[in-house]
Amino acid sequence: MIPPDQALWLPPGLPHETYCRYGGDFRSVYIDNKYTELLGNKAKLIAVDELLKQFILEICTWQEEYHLDEKTERFITVFIDRLTSAATCHFFIPSAQDARILPIVTELHTNPGCKISLEAWSDQVGASTRTLNRLFHKCFMMGFSDWRQKLRAIKAIELLKDGYSQQQAAEYLGFESTAAFSNAFKKVFGKPPGQYIKK
Repeated sequence: MIPPDQALWLPPGLPHETYCRYGGDFRSVYIDNKYTELLGNKAKLIAVDELLKQFILEICTWQEEYHLDEKTERFITVFIDRLTSAATCHFFIPSAQDARILPIVTELHTNPGCKISLEAWSDQVGASTRTLNRLFHKCFMMGFSDWRQKLRAIKAIELLKDGYSQQQAAEYLGFESTAAFSNAFKKVFGKPPGQYIKK
């Protein structure tokens, strides 16, 4: 999932597909192969501040066969500098291959309000808590608690877009209160649910 304030860098030759479940707009900028070494050969989410956003919107007004003059080259150089200096966000992959964490991931995707602790999961799947947390870091680049919080925040967007109230979403996702739900959502997306959905 790519939030409004983030962008996805896809290196050349990486198979991919995109879709907008709820509609909306997105922009694609095609970048010359010579910049791949600077931007990296792995997909990653990057934070888009207001300046970088304006760079992207400006580039998307260019004709396909634009004139590469000195002014345009300076613009591109600064744009690439902004991309390479942008903060990297946690890349969220909603699946896992390891048999030890697959039951956990599957259950929480089906039932995001599930409150089973990692210690309890440890007994069920036959791996230590430490091993499970290490596997979450390996698969998702974050620990179990952070992964579950991010999953719930993403599920919250689906629920709110489907017409659930914040209270209903909070209950469905296993939060003790609407305030706790709002705080957890804000930690992931930087805005309370109402503001985020409006944006």
